[in-house]
Amino acid sequence: MKLLFILLILILVSSTAFADTIYGKVYRWDTLEPIKAVVSIKNGVEQRVVAVDGSYSFEVEPGNYVIIARSGELVAVENVTVKGKVLLDLILFPEIEIVEPPEIPEIVEANEEDYSWIAIVLSLAGIIFIYILKKKYLKKDSGKVSEQIEVIPEDLRAVLEFIKAEGGRITQKELRKKLGYSEAKISLIIADLERRGLVEKVKKGRGNIIFLKTP
Repeated sequence: MKLLFILLILILVSSTAFADTIYGKVYRWDTLEPIKAVVSIKNGVEQRVVAVDGSYSFEVEPGNYVIIARSGELVAVENVTVKGKVLLDLILFPEIEIVEPPEIPEIVEANEEDYSWIAIVLSLAGIIFIYILKKKYLKKDSGKVSEQIEVIPEDLRAVLEFIKAEGGRITQKELRKKLGYSEAKISLIIADLERRGLVEKVKKGRGNIIFLKTP
């Protein structure tokens, strides 16, 4: 009698332990047609079935599970909580390779030797040196241009000063009108200044624009 009572208890426990069910169908992602797949469910212990026509079913204890379905290179992975009867259809997608994250560069600690300041100092020194040379060169060049302007004839110097006062550029026609020179004389003056490298004549439409060359 006692033995029968124990067996009855065991039968009741086993029947209630696996009363919950998860079931569903497995489909392809591109056609949404049922597909044959290997379906497994695990939470410490793994169960596995072959869903021949796409249908699967598991009887499990209540709890949280991972369910995985595979068919060739197609896969579906779902986390599911089973309590009572749970319907879960699975759609298989192409398996995506997990890309490893890039390595994080090692950070140099403050107590390690860092000589980057030397490169910065050298760069600054180079910039200062170039600036001094450039300034000296421009000053020297400016002096030469001033001397060149001093030795040119008065009428050429007057034209240069006028172009400078106009912002460094003026049309040849406007220059001739404002200075009161003939067209032939202004053409000769501009040609002479071009030959000396003091101005530049640029063709614009039917006229010319005269630019003062900066030293």
